Amino acid sequence: MSSTKPKSRSRRTLLIVAGVFVLPLIAAKLVLTLHWYDAGVTNKGHLLDPPISISAIDNAQLPDTWRIGILVPEFCAAACEHGLYVINQSYHALGRLQERVSAIGIQANTEPVANAHLPAQSTLHLIFLPNAYQHLAELPAGSIFIMDPVGNVMLWYEGSDEREQMIMQARDLLADLKKMLKLSRVG
Repeated sequence: MSSTKPKSRSRRTLLIVAGVFVLPLIAAKLVLTLHWYDAGVTNKGHLLDPPISISAIDNAQLPDTWRIGILVPEFCAAACEHGLYVINQSYHALGRLQERVSAIGIQANTEPVANAHLPAQSTLHLIFLPNAYQHLAELPAGSIFIMDPVGNVMLWYEGSDEREQMIMQARDLLADLKKMLKLSRVG
């Protein structure tokens, strides 16, 4: 009798030790395969997967930095004006990171934008790039975007006719841009 008791005790100990290591693995596998875990997203803008890329020729005409930009139509309505204002203010809010970023407005026409009221201290570069404008036209009207130095638009933020809502979008843009600049090795 004494020989069976130690065997059952050692067997039980072995099963407990094995369970401590195996059960968490089984539980993790179940959580992942049954999609009970929703991976956290840290970006605040809308991620483009895959990113929208502009041609190398168009990219060569843009500043060789990260860019925050907007598509500027022929007639600049309220959403466009608020977008221009937000991009300009966001650029100034970058502080010491300004040397790594440029504020751009991409136009399809060479004519001056009607009804565009740029701030007096504007650092926005309005650039005529019709091909890039067409590539980026799939973004909603009045939206602002982040473009890397290689010419890929990865994140965009909804435009609005409400100035306060656009300012909130600018906060999100700044948070995402600062993260991207911190992690980036280009630009």
